[in-house]
Amino acid sequence: MPRQARVILLKQIKHDGRWIPAPALFDSKGRVRRDHVRVQGRDEAHPEGGYFIEWREEGRRVKQAAGPDAFAAAEAARHKQAELSAVKNGIIPAQPAAEPEPERTTVTDALNRYSEYIQYHRTLRTFRTYRPILASFKSFCTRNHIEDVDREDLLAFATHCMKQGHNGKTVYNKLVVLSQLLKRHGKPKVLNAADWPSFVETVRPIYEDSELTKLFKACAPMEEIRFKFYLMSGFRDAEGRFVTWRDVDFRHTAIRVTAKPHWGFRPKNWEERQVPVPQKLITLLEKFRPANAGPDEPLFPSATGKPDGAMLEKLKAVVWRGKLNCGHCAVSHKLEDGTVRINRCANGPFCGRWFLHKFRHTYATRHLQDGIDIRTLQQWMGHRDIASTMVYLKGVRNSDIQVRLNKGSLAAFA
Repeated sequence: MPRQARVILLKQIKHDGRWIPAPALFDSKGRVRRDHVRVQGRDEAHPEGGYFIEWREEGRRVKQAAGPDAFAAAEAARHKQAELSAVKNGIIPAQPAAEPEPERTTVTDALNRYSEYIQYHRTLRTFRTYRPILASFKSFCTRNHIEDVDREDLLAFATHCMKQGHNGKTVYNKLVVLSQLLKRHGKPKVLNAADWPSFVETVRPIYEDSELTKLFKACAPMEEIRFKFYLMSGFRDAEGRFVTWRDVDFRHTAIRVTAKPHWGFRPKNWEERQVPVPQKLITLLEKFRPANAGPDEPLFPSATGKPDGAMLEKLKAVVWRGKLNCGHCAVSHKLEDGTVRINRCANGPFCGRWFLHKFRHTYATRHLQDGIDIRTLQQWMGHRDIASTMVYLKGVRNSDIQVRLNKGSLAAFA
């Protein structure tokens, strides 16, 4: 005769940062001890988590949620035990085998796995951006399983971020990361269109001719070629750092963006590209190239010969030396101990109006202004989505349109 299945009462608890099942404990009279479970042979109190009952049916394990209340869960276990006993003794017919519960993932495990995935499948910059977002949601979320996270949880998290002083764009980006996570667990489009926070779509700032003239005048020759390179190539910060002499096509006046596995660099969107540049930049590079420079050496090496990671600091130092700081802005930096340091540009090389990516903004806006079609510019800039290129249309100032405006009927009223 087959052995009668035994119903076990378990509780999902948090132990060493992970959610695990633990057997519920009972007193000498058979009454469940609320929140008390056995963990590695020890009696421990765990108020977090919920109960479930477990038994074997036709050789496989079956689980059934029993809720957060210990006494209701114990009663459910007794009822199930009585049902299985009645079926075994032929008092009631056997019930159809219960469908096994789908595999569930705790919120902690889901966030840890996604963080690990980003670390090894995305850039270091992306990982550093995603990691604090996932960590903050882990500490905020009260759900046990990622399958239970819903729209209300994301909205509550967004409200929590707003109360901490985060702006709409920052909260929007955090919700994008969490939506990507939920999509991986079979929950796409959790938020409605009206749920996403609003923010101002700003015009991309560019350097004016007068600013560039003053900047290059304040540069030493080695500094001047660096920043003219960024201006005329439209390269991202990392792309400029990792470009080597092999990437420069002196014959066809073009520069390539290629992967450098030995330095841990890969192009954004995993796509290499070739960008045509003015002949004047190629001429400058020919004069700038050291006589003993190898093809695989970086154009702009550090003191150790590796790609220079201090391009931004060098730019701000030139701006400070040339007295080009605006004198009004301040940049905050969060230190390792959690304190925030405020650097004011009136007191040092910290001006927020000067940054490397602004050369890229200037590159895109000026090319559109000069008549380069947007599809061609998309390829040059390495944008996967043309919408990323179209944002630069806002800053285009077309001289032909200005002539028409000046001759228009409305201008007469000025």
